[in-house]
Amino acid sequence: MNPSSNILSDVEISGTIKFTGELTFDGQLRDGDIIGEILVVGPKARIQGNIQAAALTLHGSVTGDVLVTGRCELKGSASLTGSLTTNRLAMDEGATLIGKAEITPDTKGRTLPPPAPSAPGNTPPKR
Repeated sequence: MNPSSNILSDVEISGTIKFTGELTFDGQLRDGDIIGEILVVGPKARIQGNIQAAALTLHGSVTGDVLVTGRCELKGSASLTGSLTTNRLAMDEGATLIGKAEITPDTKGRTLPPPAPSAPGNTPPKR
């Protein structure tokens, strides 16, 4: 049996999470990635970063690129803004996908491209 971990809604992380087994993530992630095997993103989760997993069940919000080598489920409360590459996709009524979706059996061995470096002077103005 694979280990299982939970990150609750009162947790905020800036950086990358790597895990094995199953992870239920219901917190906040900024400026990083989540990389692992079986990922469940809870309804209170807000992720600003990329996801790379063998299987994904998304209930919350992701802004970033997602690569799933197996099955990707976007539940009714899910919101994904970015690109999605997966082997299989199940999308419930009410789920939102804004961006590009590529559903292909050839996801094994793929990785997400590195983030593009921001050009000097291209940072948004501070308020």
